[in-house]
Amino acid sequence: MRALMLLLSALILLNGWSQSLQAGAAANKITPSKQVYLAGYSPNRPNTGGVHDDIWVRALVLQVGNERIAIAVCDLLGLLRDDVQKIRQKVQSVPANRVIVACTHVHSAPDTIGLWGPPGRSGRDEEYVNFVIETVAKTIDEAARKLQPATIGFAKTKIEGVAYNYRVKEILDTEASILQVRSKADGKPIATLTNFACHPEVLNNDQLTADFPHWFYQVVESRGGGVAIFVNGALGGMVSPAADPNSTAPKGRDWARAERYGTIIANKTLEALANAQFTDSVTLEHFSTTYTVPLENEQFKMALAAGIIPKGPSLENDKITTESHLIRIGSAVMFTMPGEVLPNIGILLKNMMAPYGDPVFLIGLGNDELGYILSPPDYYLELYSYERSMSVGSMIGHAMVQAARELLTRMTPLAKGGSGGMVAEVEKQLQDYLKRFRPERAGQLKVTYRFALNDAGDFYLRIAEGKATISRDGSPSEAQVTIKAKAQVLLDVLTGKRNALDAYNLGEIVVEGDIGLAQYLLYVFE
Repeated sequence: MRALMLLLSALILLNGWSQSLQAGAAANKITPSKQVYLAGYSPNRPNTGGVHDDIWVRALVLQVGNERIAIAVCDLLGLLRDDVQKIRQKVQSVPANRVIVACTHVHSAPDTIGLWGPPGRSGRDEEYVNFVIETVAKTIDEAARKLQPATIGFAKTKIEGVAYNYRVKEILDTEASILQVRSKADGKPIATLTNFACHPEVLNNDQLTADFPHWFYQVVESRGGGVAIFVNGALGGMVSPAADPNSTAPKGRDWARAERYGTIIANKTLEALANAQFTDSVTLEHFSTTYTVPLENEQFKMALAAGIIPKGPSLENDKITTESHLIRIGSAVMFTMPGEVLPNIGILLKNMMAPYGDPVFLIGLGNDELGYILSPPDYYLELYSYERSMSVGSMIGHAMVQAARELLTRMTPLAKGGSGGMVAEVEKQLQDYLKRFRPERAGQLKVTYRFALNDAGDFYLRIAEGKATISRDGSPSEAQVTIKAKAQVLLDVLTGKRNALDAYNLGEIVVEGDIGLAQYLLYVFE
Protein backbone atom coordinates (compact mmCIF):
# COMPACT_ATOMS: atom_id res chain seq x y z
CA MET A 1 0.00 0.00 0.00
CA ARG A 2 2.98 2.29 -0.43
CA ALA A 3 1.09 3.67 -3.44
CA LEU A 4 -1.65 5.01 -1.17
CA MET A 5 0.95 6.66 1.06
CA LEU A 6 2.49 8.34 -1.96
CA LEU A 7 -0.96 9.39 -3.06
CA LEU A 8 -1.71 11.12 0.22
CA SER A 9 1.74 12.63 0.49
CA ALA A 10 1.37 14.22 -2.93
CA LEU A 11 -2.15 15.43 -2.45
CA ILE A 12 -1.88 17.07 0.95
CA LEU A 13 0.74 19.40 -0.44
CA LEU A 14 -1.69 20.72 -3.02
CA ASN A 15 -5.03 22.49 -3.06
CA GLY A 16 -7.89 20.11 -3.82
CA TRP A 17 -10.14 20.39 -6.86
CA SER A 18 -13.56 18.84 -6.25
CA GLN A 19 -16.16 17.50 -8.64
CA SER A 20 -18.98 17.67 -6.15
CA LEU A 21 -22.60 17.30 -7.14
CA GLN A 22 -25.20 20.04 -7.13
CA ALA A 23 -28.90 19.35 -7.65
CA GLY A 24 -32.13 21.29 -7.91
CA ALA A 25 -35.71 20.31 -8.66
CA ALA A 26 -39.02 22.01 -9.38
CA ALA A 27 -42.56 21.13 -10.46
CA ASN A 28 -45.36 23.15 -12.05
CA LYS A 29 -48.86 22.34 -13.21
CA ILE A 30 -49.62 22.00 -16.92
CA THR A 31 -53.33 21.38 -16.38
CA PRO A 32 -55.29 23.03 -19.23
CA SER A 33 -57.64 25.86 -18.31
CA LYS A 34 -60.25 24.83 -20.89
CA GLN A 35 -61.70 21.68 -22.41
CA VAL A 36 -59.28 19.69 -24.58
CA TYR A 37 -59.18 16.48 -26.58
CA LEU A 38 -57.58 13.65 -24.62
CA ALA A 39 -54.80 11.67 -26.30
CA GLY A 40 -54.71 7.90 -26.48
CA TYR A 41 -57.40 5.29 -27.01
CA SER A 42 -59.88 6.62 -29.58
CA PRO A 43 -60.15 10.03 -31.31
CA ASN A 44 -62.75 12.69 -30.49
CA ARG A 45 -62.61 12.23 -26.71
CA PRO A 46 -62.90 15.64 -24.98
CA ASN A 47 -62.60 15.88 -21.21
CA THR A 48 -66.26 16.74 -20.71
CA GLY A 49 -65.99 15.37 -17.17
CA GLY A 50 -63.48 18.04 -16.23
CA VAL A 51 -60.27 17.54 -14.26
CA HIS A 52 -59.88 14.76 -11.72
CA ASP A 53 -56.31 15.65 -10.75
CA ASP A 54 -53.66 18.04 -12.03
CA ILE A 55 -51.00 17.12 -14.54
CA TRP A 56 -47.45 18.36 -14.10
CA VAL A 57 -44.01 18.96 -15.48
CA ARG A 58 -41.34 17.90 -13.02
CA ALA A 59 -37.70 18.81 -13.57
CA LEU A 60 -34.38 17.77 -12.08
CA VAL A 61 -31.17 19.66 -12.84
CA LEU A 62 -27.81 18.09 -11.99
CA GLN A 63 -24.41 19.75 -12.15
CA VAL A 64 -20.91 18.36 -11.68
CA GLY A 65 -18.08 20.78 -12.35
CA ASN A 66 -18.98 22.65 -15.53
CA GLU A 67 -21.29 19.89 -16.79
CA ARG A 68 -24.99 20.56 -16.26
CA ILE A 69 -27.98 18.54 -17.42
CA ALA A 70 -31.75 18.80 -17.06
CA ILE A 71 -34.34 16.01 -17.07
CA ALA A 72 -37.94 17.22 -17.29
CA VAL A 73 -40.92 14.87 -17.41
CA CYS A 74 -44.46 15.87 -18.41
CA ASP A 75 -47.75 14.13 -17.67
CA LEU A 76 -48.54 13.92 -21.38
CA LEU A 77 -48.81 11.20 -23.99
CA GLY A 78 -45.76 12.63 -25.74
CA LEU A 79 -44.09 15.68 -27.25
CA LEU A 80 -42.73 15.94 -30.78
CA ARG A 81 -39.02 16.69 -31.16
CA ASP A 82 -39.73 20.06 -32.78
CA ASP A 83 -41.65 21.11 -29.65
CA VAL A 84 -38.75 19.93 -27.49
CA GLN A 85 -36.44 22.10 -29.60
CA LYS A 86 -38.67 25.09 -28.83
CA ILE A 87 -38.39 24.33 -25.12
CA ARG A 88 -34.61 24.22 -25.42
CA GLN A 89 -34.56 27.61 -27.11
CA LYS A 90 -36.37 29.12 -24.14
CA VAL A 91 -34.30 27.51 -21.37
CA GLN A 92 -31.77 30.01 -20.05
CA SER A 93 -29.92 27.92 -17.48
CA VAL A 94 -28.93 24.68 -19.24
CA PRO A 95 -27.21 24.21 -22.63
CA ALA A 96 -29.77 23.20 -25.25
CA ASN A 97 -28.21 19.82 -26.00
CA ARG A 98 -28.21 19.00 -22.29
CA VAL A 99 -31.99 19.37 -21.92
CA ILE A 100 -33.91 16.08 -21.82
CA VAL A 101 -37.72 16.28 -22.01
CA ALA A 102 -39.71 13.08 -21.58
CA CYS A 103 -43.38 12.24 -21.04
CA THR A 104 -45.12 9.68 -18.85
CA HIS A 105 -47.30 8.65 -21.82
CA VAL A 106 -50.53 9.04 -19.85
CA HIS A 107 -53.66 8.41 -21.93
CA SER A 108 -55.90 10.90 -20.13
CA ALA A 109 -54.04 14.15 -20.86
CA PRO A 110 -54.31 16.71 -23.71
CA ASP A 111 -53.53 15.66 -27.27
CA THR A 112 -50.18 17.30 -28.03
CA ILE A 113 -49.56 15.26 -31.20
CA GLY A 114 -52.80 15.89 -33.13
CA LEU A 115 -54.09 12.37 -33.82
CA TRP A 116 -56.95 12.30 -31.31
CA GLY A 117 -59.18 15.17 -32.41
CA PRO A 118 -62.60 15.11 -34.09
CA PRO A 119 -62.92 13.47 -37.55
CA GLY A 120 -60.65 15.16 -40.09
CA ARG A 121 -59.28 17.70 -37.59
CA SER A 122 -56.30 17.92 -35.30
CA GLY A 123 -56.83 17.44 -31.59
CA ARG A 124 -53.79 19.56 -30.87
CA ASP A 125 -54.51 22.96 -29.31
CA GLU A 126 -51.58 25.20 -30.27
CA GLU A 127 -52.33 27.63 -27.46
CA TYR A 128 -52.06 24.81 -24.95
CA VAL A 129 -48.89 23.41 -26.55
CA ASN A 130 -47.28 26.85 -26.32
CA PHE A 131 -48.29 26.99 -22.65
CA VAL A 132 -46.57 23.64 -22.10
CA ILE A 133 -43.43 24.82 -23.89
CA GLU A 134 -43.25 27.95 -21.73
CA THR A 135 -43.96 26.06 -18.51
CA VAL A 136 -41.42 23.31 -19.12
CA ALA A 137 -38.70 25.87 -19.86
CA LYS A 138 -39.69 27.89 -16.79
CA THR A 139 -39.62 24.79 -14.60
CA ILE A 140 -36.14 23.79 -15.77
CA ASP A 141 -34.85 27.29 -15.06
CA GLU A 142 -36.53 27.21 -11.64
CA ALA A 143 -34.84 23.91 -10.83
CA ALA A 144 -31.49 25.36 -11.91
CA ARG A 145 -31.98 28.36 -9.60
CA LYS A 146 -32.42 25.89 -6.75
CA LEU A 147 -29.10 24.12 -7.38
CA GLN A 148 -27.38 23.31 -4.09
CA PRO A 149 -24.65 20.95 -2.89
CA ALA A 150 -26.16 17.49 -2.87
CA THR A 151 -25.59 13.79 -2.50
CA ILE A 152 -26.98 11.14 -4.82
CA GLY A 153 -27.95 7.54 -4.28
CA PHE A 154 -29.20 4.80 -6.60
CA ALA A 155 -31.31 1.71 -6.13
CA LYS A 156 -33.23 -0.84 -8.12
CA THR A 157 -36.07 -3.16 -7.24
CA LYS A 158 -38.56 -5.56 -8.77
CA ILE A 159 -42.18 -4.40 -8.92
CA GLU A 160 -44.48 -7.34 -9.53
CA GLY A 161 -48.20 -7.36 -10.26
CA VAL A 162 -48.45 -3.83 -11.69
CA ALA A 163 -47.45 -4.24 -15.35
CA TYR A 164 -48.41 -6.99 -17.80
CA ASN A 165 -47.34 -7.63 -21.39
CA TYR A 166 -50.57 -8.29 -23.25
CA ARG A 167 -48.72 -9.42 -26.39
CA VAL A 168 -46.12 -11.83 -25.01
CA LYS A 169 -46.50 -12.21 -21.26
CA GLU A 170 -43.06 -13.78 -20.86
CA ILE A 171 -41.30 -10.65 -22.18
CA LEU A 172 -41.62 -8.27 -19.26
CA ASP A 173 -39.05 -6.16 -17.42
CA THR A 174 -40.32 -5.63 -13.88
CA GLU A 175 -37.20 -3.79 -12.71
CA ALA A 176 -37.46 -0.21 -11.48
CA SER A 177 -34.33 1.95 -11.50
CA ILE A 178 -34.32 4.69 -8.89
CA LEU A 179 -32.29 7.74 -7.97
CA GLN A 180 -32.64 10.23 -5.17
CA VAL A 181 -30.75 13.45 -4.56
CA ARG A 182 -30.48 14.90 -1.08
CA SER A 183 -29.40 18.27 0.25
CA LYS A 184 -25.86 18.09 1.54
CA ALA A 185 -26.76 20.73 4.12
CA ASP A 186 -29.55 18.91 5.94
CA GLY A 187 -29.86 15.50 4.28
CA LYS A 188 -33.42 16.11 3.13
CA PRO A 189 -34.42 14.71 -0.29
CA ILE A 190 -34.53 17.21 -3.14
CA ALA A 191 -36.03 14.80 -5.67
CA THR A 192 -36.82 11.12 -6.16
CA LEU A 193 -36.90 9.68 -9.70
CA THR A 194 -38.25 6.24 -10.56
CA ASN A 195 -37.91 4.62 -14.00
CA PHE A 196 -40.44 1.82 -14.58
CA ALA A 197 -42.16 0.59 -17.74
CA CYS A 198 -45.96 0.61 -17.82
CA HIS A 199 -48.58 2.49 -19.85
CA PRO A 200 -50.46 4.90 -17.54
CA GLU A 201 -53.80 3.73 -18.83
CA VAL A 202 -55.73 2.27 -15.93
CA LEU A 203 -58.27 5.01 -16.62
CA ASN A 204 -60.23 5.68 -19.80
CA ASN A 205 -63.11 8.11 -19.38
CA ASP A 206 -64.02 11.78 -19.86
CA GLN A 207 -61.83 13.17 -17.06
CA LEU A 208 -58.32 14.53 -17.28
CA THR A 209 -55.90 12.74 -14.95
CA ALA A 210 -52.24 11.77 -14.59
CA ASP A 211 -53.46 8.18 -13.95
CA PHE A 212 -51.39 6.07 -11.54
CA PRO A 213 -48.38 8.46 -11.50
CA HIS A 214 -50.65 10.91 -9.64
CA TRP A 215 -50.65 8.63 -6.60
CA PHE A 216 -46.95 7.89 -7.01
CA TYR A 217 -46.29 11.62 -6.67
CA GLN A 218 -48.60 11.95 -3.69
CA VAL A 219 -47.08 9.11 -1.70
CA VAL A 220 -43.42 9.93 -2.39
CA GLU A 221 -43.87 13.62 -1.64
CA SER A 222 -46.01 13.06 1.46
CA ARG A 223 -43.24 10.87 2.87
CA GLY A 224 -40.57 13.52 2.37
CA GLY A 225 -39.04 12.32 -0.89
CA GLY A 226 -38.79 15.78 -2.43
CA VAL A 227 -40.08 16.37 -5.96
CA ALA A 228 -41.35 13.00 -7.23
CA ILE A 229 -40.57 12.19 -10.87
CA PHE A 230 -41.92 9.18 -12.77
CA VAL A 231 -40.02 8.23 -15.93
CA ASN A 232 -41.50 5.56 -18.16
CA GLY A 233 -39.38 2.89 -19.79
CA ALA A 234 -39.74 0.36 -22.61
CA LEU A 235 -43.54 0.14 -22.39
CA GLY A 236 -44.40 -0.70 -25.97
CA GLY A 237 -46.21 -3.68 -27.43
CA MET A 238 -48.07 -3.85 -25.01
CA VAL A 239 -46.90 -3.26 -21.44
CA SER A 240 -49.97 -1.98 -19.63
CA PRO A 241 -51.47 -2.10 -16.13
CA ALA A 242 -52.27 -5.61 -14.99
CA ALA A 243 -55.97 -6.40 -14.87
CA ASP A 244 -57.74 -6.89 -11.56
CA PRO A 245 -60.23 -9.79 -11.86
CA ASN A 246 -61.83 -8.78 -8.57
CA SER A 247 -62.59 -5.21 -9.59
CA THR A 248 -66.24 -4.22 -9.86
CA ALA A 249 -65.52 -0.71 -11.14
CA PRO A 250 -66.93 0.34 -14.53
CA LYS A 251 -64.46 -0.03 -17.38
CA GLY A 252 -62.07 2.93 -17.51
CA ARG A 253 -63.12 4.19 -14.07
CA ASP A 254 -61.16 1.96 -11.71
CA TRP A 255 -59.73 4.80 -9.66
CA ALA A 256 -58.93 2.44 -6.78
CA ARG A 257 -56.67 0.32 -9.02
CA ALA A 258 -54.86 3.40 -10.32
CA GLU A 259 -54.31 4.53 -6.74
CA ARG A 260 -53.14 1.08 -5.70
CA TYR A 261 -50.61 0.77 -8.53
CA GLY A 262 -49.20 4.26 -7.99
CA THR A 263 -48.89 3.55 -4.27
CA ILE A 264 -47.14 0.22 -4.88
CA ILE A 265 -44.55 1.88 -7.13
CA ALA A 266 -43.99 4.64 -4.57
CA ASN A 267 -43.64 2.26 -1.63
CA LYS A 268 -41.25 -0.03 -3.51
CA THR A 269 -39.21 3.04 -4.49
CA LEU A 270 -38.84 4.26 -0.92
CA GLU A 271 -38.11 0.77 0.42
CA ALA A 272 -35.30 0.31 -2.10
CA LEU A 273 -33.77 3.67 -1.22
CA ALA A 274 -33.45 2.65 2.42
CA ASN A 275 -30.36 0.63 1.45
CA ALA A 276 -28.89 3.10 -1.06
CA GLN A 277 -25.39 4.49 -0.68
CA PHE A 278 -25.18 8.28 -1.08
CA THR A 279 -22.22 10.32 -2.24
CA ASP A 280 -21.51 13.89 -3.27
CA SER A 281 -18.55 12.94 -5.44
CA VAL A 282 -19.61 11.86 -8.92
CA THR A 283 -18.77 12.28 -12.57
CA LEU A 284 -21.34 13.43 -15.11
CA GLU A 285 -20.86 12.37 -18.72
CA HIS A 286 -23.13 13.14 -21.65
CA PHE A 287 -23.12 12.02 -25.27
CA SER A 288 -25.79 12.46 -27.94
CA THR A 289 -26.47 11.70 -31.58
CA THR A 290 -29.14 12.28 -34.21
CA TYR A 291 -30.35 9.83 -36.82
CA THR A 292 -32.79 9.88 -39.72
CA VAL A 293 -35.22 7.17 -40.82
CA PRO A 294 -37.84 7.02 -43.59
CA LEU A 295 -41.46 7.71 -42.68
CA GLU A 296 -43.25 4.60 -43.95
CA ASN A 297 -46.61 4.97 -42.21
CA GLU A 298 -49.12 6.12 -44.84
CA GLN A 299 -51.66 7.28 -42.25
CA PHE A 300 -49.04 9.51 -40.63
CA LYS A 301 -48.13 10.89 -44.06
CA MET A 302 -51.76 11.81 -44.69
CA ALA A 303 -52.06 13.35 -41.22
CA LEU A 304 -49.01 15.51 -41.93
CA ALA A 305 -50.39 16.57 -45.31
CA ALA A 306 -53.72 17.50 -43.72
CA GLY A 307 -52.11 19.48 -40.91
CA ILE A 308 -53.39 17.07 -38.25
CA ILE A 309 -49.79 16.45 -37.18
CA PRO A 310 -47.71 19.64 -37.45
CA LYS A 311 -44.86 19.72 -39.93
CA GLY A 312 -41.44 20.87 -38.82
CA PRO A 313 -37.70 20.46 -39.40
CA SER A 314 -37.75 16.98 -37.84
CA LEU A 315 -40.71 15.80 -39.95
CA GLU A 316 -40.40 16.61 -43.64
CA ASN A 317 -39.88 15.03 -47.05
CA ASP A 318 -41.09 11.66 -45.75
CA LYS A 319 -38.10 11.51 -43.42
CA ILE A 320 -37.88 11.76 -39.66
CA THR A 321 -34.87 13.03 -37.76
CA THR A 322 -34.72 12.16 -34.10
CA GLU A 323 -32.11 11.83 -31.36
CA SER A 324 -30.84 9.77 -28.44
CA HIS A 325 -28.71 10.69 -25.44
CA LEU A 326 -26.40 8.61 -23.26
CA ILE A 327 -25.74 9.91 -19.77
CA ARG A 328 -23.66 8.59 -16.90
CA ILE A 329 -24.06 10.10 -13.46
CA GLY A 330 -21.91 8.37 -10.88
CA SER A 331 -22.44 4.64 -11.21
CA ALA A 332 -25.73 4.92 -13.14
CA VAL A 333 -26.19 5.09 -16.91
CA MET A 334 -29.18 6.44 -18.84
CA PHE A 335 -30.35 6.25 -22.46
CA THR A 336 -33.17 8.23 -24.06
CA MET A 337 -35.59 6.50 -26.43
CA PRO A 338 -37.72 8.61 -28.83
CA GLY A 339 -40.98 6.73 -28.43
CA GLU A 340 -42.65 3.58 -27.13
CA VAL A 341 -39.98 0.91 -27.26
CA LEU A 342 -41.00 -2.74 -27.15
CA PRO A 343 -39.77 -4.56 -24.04
CA ASN A 344 -37.55 -7.00 -25.93
CA ILE A 345 -35.55 -4.04 -27.27
CA GLY A 346 -35.51 -2.55 -23.77
CA ILE A 347 -34.02 -5.74 -22.36
CA LEU A 348 -31.43 -5.75 -25.16
CA LEU A 349 -30.47 -2.14 -24.36
CA LYS A 350 -30.12 -2.88 -20.65
CA ASN A 351 -27.78 -5.77 -21.40
CA MET A 352 -25.74 -3.62 -23.79
CA MET A 353 -25.45 -0.87 -21.17
CA ALA A 354 -24.75 -3.06 -18.12
CA PRO A 355 -20.93 -2.83 -18.35
CA TYR A 356 -21.21 0.97 -18.37
CA GLY A 357 -23.30 1.50 -15.26
CA ASP A 358 -25.69 0.17 -12.68
CA PRO A 359 -28.57 0.78 -12.44
CA VAL A 360 -29.61 1.35 -16.05
CA PHE A 361 -32.29 3.95 -16.77
CA LEU A 362 -34.22 3.76 -20.06
CA ILE A 363 -35.97 7.09 -20.60
CA GLY A 364 -39.02 6.39 -22.75
CA LEU A 365 -40.66 9.11 -24.83
CA GLY A 366 -37.36 10.96 -24.53
CA ASN A 367 -37.24 14.16 -26.61
CA ASP A 368 -39.71 12.76 -29.16
CA GLU A 369 -42.82 10.61 -29.68
CA LEU A 370 -42.50 8.44 -32.77
CA GLY A 371 -45.03 5.85 -31.67
CA TYR A 372 -44.11 2.21 -31.23
CA ILE A 373 -40.49 1.27 -31.80
CA LEU A 374 -40.11 -2.32 -32.97
CA SER A 375 -37.26 -4.42 -34.32
CA PRO A 376 -37.50 -5.01 -38.09
CA PRO A 377 -38.56 -8.68 -37.67
CA ASP A 378 -41.26 -7.81 -35.13
CA TYR A 379 -42.55 -4.98 -37.30
CA TYR A 380 -43.91 -7.42 -39.88
CA LEU A 381 -45.54 -9.86 -37.45
CA GLU A 382 -49.34 -10.04 -37.37
CA LEU A 383 -49.05 -10.07 -33.57
CA TYR A 384 -47.96 -6.43 -33.74
CA SER A 385 -50.39 -5.18 -36.40
CA TYR A 386 -51.73 -2.47 -34.10
CA GLU A 387 -48.24 -1.36 -33.07
CA ARG A 388 -47.25 -1.26 -36.76
CA SER A 389 -50.20 1.06 -37.46
CA MET A 390 -48.89 3.45 -34.78
CA SER A 391 -45.20 3.31 -35.72
CA VAL A 392 -43.28 5.56 -38.09
CA GLY A 393 -41.74 2.56 -39.82
CA SER A 394 -39.72 -0.63 -39.82
CA MET A 395 -36.28 0.96 -39.41
CA ILE A 396 -36.66 3.09 -36.28
CA GLY A 397 -35.89 0.24 -33.85
CA HIS A 398 -32.73 -0.77 -35.70
CA ALA A 399 -31.59 2.86 -36.02
CA MET A 400 -32.10 3.51 -32.30
CA VAL A 401 -30.17 0.41 -31.23
CA GLN A 402 -27.35 1.34 -33.60
CA ALA A 403 -27.34 4.83 -32.07
CA ALA A 404 -26.98 3.27 -28.63
CA ARG A 405 -24.08 1.12 -29.81
CA GLU A 406 -22.32 4.13 -31.30
CA LEU A 407 -22.81 6.23 -28.17
CA LEU A 408 -21.47 3.46 -25.96
CA THR A 409 -18.22 3.44 -27.94
CA ARG A 410 -17.63 6.95 -26.61
CA MET A 411 -18.00 5.84 -22.98
CA THR A 412 -15.50 3.80 -20.98
CA PRO A 413 -16.89 0.67 -19.29
CA LEU A 414 -16.76 0.87 -15.52
CA ALA A 415 -15.37 -2.62 -15.10
CA LYS A 416 -15.76 -6.14 -16.41
CA GLY A 417 -19.19 -7.24 -15.29
CA GLY A 418 -20.40 -3.73 -14.57
CA SER A 419 -20.04 -1.46 -11.56
CA GLY A 420 -20.87 -4.29 -9.15
CA GLY A 421 -17.52 -5.92 -9.96
CA MET A 422 -15.80 -2.59 -9.43
CA VAL A 423 -17.30 -2.21 -5.97
CA ALA A 424 -16.16 -5.68 -4.97
CA GLU A 425 -12.62 -5.04 -6.21
CA VAL A 426 -12.36 -1.74 -4.33
CA GLU A 427 -13.59 -3.40 -1.16
CA LYS A 428 -11.03 -6.19 -1.58
CA GLN A 429 -8.14 -3.75 -2.01
CA LEU A 430 -9.19 -1.69 1.00
CA GLN A 431 -9.57 -4.85 3.10
CA ASP A 432 -6.03 -5.76 2.09
CA TYR A 433 -4.97 -2.32 3.26
CA LEU A 434 -6.26 -3.12 6.77
CA LYS A 435 -3.62 -5.85 7.09
CA ARG A 436 -1.01 -3.11 7.30
CA PHE A 437 -2.62 -1.41 10.31
CA ARG A 438 -0.30 -0.76 13.30
CA PRO A 439 -2.51 -0.55 16.41
CA GLU A 440 0.41 0.35 18.67
CA ARG A 441 0.87 3.51 16.60
CA ALA A 442 -2.81 4.41 16.56
CA GLY A 443 -3.09 4.62 20.34
CA GLN A 444 -6.36 6.38 21.26
CA LEU A 445 -6.81 7.87 17.81
CA LYS A 446 -10.46 8.02 16.69
CA VAL A 447 -10.98 9.12 13.10
CA THR A 448 -13.06 8.34 10.01
CA TYR A 449 -11.61 8.46 6.50
CA ARG A 450 -14.08 8.52 3.62
CA PHE A 451 -13.21 7.18 0.17
CA ALA A 452 -15.79 8.89 -2.08
CA LEU A 453 -15.71 6.98 -5.35
CA ASN A 454 -18.00 8.60 -7.86
CA ASP A 455 -18.76 5.37 -9.70
CA ALA A 456 -18.70 2.91 -6.81
CA GLY A 457 -20.09 4.84 -3.86
CA ASP A 458 -18.55 5.59 -0.48
CA PHE A 459 -16.28 3.48 1.72
CA TYR A 460 -15.49 4.44 5.30
CA LEU A 461 -12.20 3.57 6.99
CA ARG A 462 -12.63 3.96 10.75
CA ILE A 463 -9.90 3.88 13.37
CA ALA A 464 -10.98 3.64 17.01
CA GLU A 465 -9.81 1.85 20.16
CA GLY A 466 -6.77 0.44 18.42
CA LYS A 467 -8.78 -1.15 15.59
CA ALA A 468 -9.33 -0.32 11.92
CA THR A 469 -12.41 -1.30 9.91
CA ILE A 470 -13.79 -0.76 6.41
CA SER A 471 -17.54 -0.32 5.85
CA ARG A 472 -19.98 0.91 3.19
CA ASP A 473 -22.21 2.42 5.88
CA GLY A 474 -21.68 5.98 7.02
CA SER A 475 -22.38 9.65 6.47
CA PRO A 476 -20.12 12.19 4.72
CA SER A 477 -20.51 14.50 7.71
CA GLU A 478 -18.74 12.06 10.06
CA ALA A 479 -15.54 11.91 8.00
CA GLN A 480 -12.61 14.08 9.01
CA VAL A 481 -10.78 13.28 5.76
CA THR A 482 -12.33 12.60 2.34
CA ILE A 483 -10.44 11.09 -0.59
CA LYS A 484 -12.30 11.59 -3.88
CA ALA A 485 -11.62 9.68 -7.09
CA LYS A 486 -13.06 7.36 -9.68
CA ALA A 487 -12.95 3.78 -8.49
CA GLN A 488 -10.67 2.69 -11.33
CA VAL A 489 -8.28 5.55 -10.64
CA LEU A 490 -7.98 4.55 -6.98
CA LEU A 491 -7.52 0.90 -7.92
CA ASP A 492 -4.81 1.77 -10.43
CA VAL A 493 -2.97 3.83 -7.82
CA LEU A 494 -3.34 1.18 -5.12
CA THR A 495 -2.03 -1.55 -7.42
CA GLY A 496 0.85 0.56 -8.72
CA LYS A 497 -0.44 0.93 -12.27
CA ARG A 498 -0.62 4.71 -12.09
CA ASN A 499 1.37 7.48 -10.49
CA ALA A 500 -0.64 9.30 -7.81
CA LEU A 501 0.69 12.75 -8.60
CA ASP A 502 -0.07 12.33 -12.30
CA ALA A 503 -3.64 11.40 -11.43
CA TYR A 504 -3.94 14.45 -9.22
CA ASN A 505 -2.57 16.79 -11.87
CA LEU A 506 -5.26 15.52 -14.22
CA GLY A 507 -7.87 16.46 -11.63
CA GLU A 508 -8.81 12.84 -11.01
CA ILE A 509 -8.08 12.66 -7.27
CA VAL A 510 -8.47 15.05 -4.37
CA VAL A 511 -8.05 14.97 -0.60
CA GLU A 512 -10.28 17.18 1.52
CA GLY A 513 -10.47 17.78 5.25
CA ASP A 514 -7.98 17.69 8.12
CA ILE A 515 -4.50 17.62 6.58
CA GLY A 516 -2.91 16.51 9.84
CA LEU A 517 -5.14 13.45 10.02
CA ALA A 518 -4.42 12.69 6.38
CA GLN A 519 -0.72 12.63 7.22
CA TYR A 520 -1.41 10.47 10.27
CA LEU A 521 -2.86 7.79 8.01
CA LEU A 522 0.65 7.29 6.64
CA TYR A 523 1.94 6.65 10.13
CA VAL A 524 -0.58 4.07 11.36
CA PHE A 525 -0.48 2.00 8.16
CA GLU A 526 2.75 0.59 6.80
